[in-house]
Amino acid sequence: MTSESQKNQILSFRGLTLLALICIVIAYVSPIWWVSLKAPQYPDVAFPQGIRIHFHVDGVFNGCKKIEVAEKQEDEALNCKHEMDAINHFVGMYPIAAGGPVERTLSPFLFTLLGLMLVSFMITNSRLRMSVMVAGSAVIIAWMSYALYMPGGVKLLSPNYIADFTGTMDLDPVDYEEWSGIETIEESYTEALGRYFRDRVEIARRVDLMLTATHVAYGLIIAGLIAILLALWRIKPAYWLLALIPAALPVFFVIEYAAWLWWFGHSLHDMAAFSVKPFMPTVLGQGKVAQFSTFSYPHYGFGLMMASSAALLLAMLIRLKQMRESEM
Repeated sequence: MTSESQKNQILSFRGLTLLALICIVIAYVSPIWWVSLKAPQYPDVAFPQGIRIHFHVDGVFNGCKKIEVAEKQEDEALNCKHEMDAINHFVGMYPIAAGGPVERTLSPFLFTLLGLMLVSFMITNSRLRMSVMVAGSAVIIAWMSYALYMPGGVKLLSPNYIADFTGTMDLDPVDYEEWSGIETIEESYTEALGRYFRDRVEIARRVDLMLTATHVAYGLIIAGLIAILLALWRIKPAYWLLALIPAALPVFFVIEYAAWLWWFGHSLHDMAAFSVKPFMPTVLGQGKVAQFSTFSYPHYGFGLMMASSAALLLAMLIRLKQMRESEM
């Protein structure tokens, strides 16, 4: 194989990997999935998209836009996240903020890790690749440790995440500036669970469970980083994990999303105004709950995740071909 062909293949797989990295970065700050509720009391003329919310990897945000029609004049858009919480609590569902507290808090570290893996995948020199992974892993561990366990660590978390919980809890910066990430989870989760329901024992139990899950997830991330480093050092095929794991991001998201929907539908509080049987909310498509029609579909952020996965799979094929031909 000619040297020129080798260079072209390397440039191709690096370009595709860089494209995948850019897609993941943009996806992190983009809406990944949207959900909407429609009912007779929310007519299409005034609520063309229903009661709509947008799921990001680091928070859940209002999906409603300002409406100006003859039947309805708004100075600002309806807070559909608050409206959906108010609707859901009548059947005993916990507020939206009660879902995914650990994942939302740890999202910047996990996505930075994915970025580190992709940068390392682009490096063909094994020693340089290992050095970059070791240095990057040390930075992620130090950043994550400070953010979670040191006073004021909340400032090192995702700006979207901070905007989400401070907006929900109506906090000023002075109220939370000395919080650690762990304190942030404790305070915001306690507030979310107790917004409509007053079972303090159950709330305390669930908060303790989430705090324990955060400590466990923190340890697993560190253990996973060490395992990846050891695998790269001792097992040559482990190199492909640097692209395979980020390529599986859409699958990870859908599993997490579906799992939390199951929890919401099967953790109905007995203080509900209306009693309904536990149910599985619609993950993808249209469903029905009481008089409400539900809609759940991917947003453009999920499309970016899928594009990233496609680019990575193609990059891996090119890289594999290049490595095989270079050994001939």
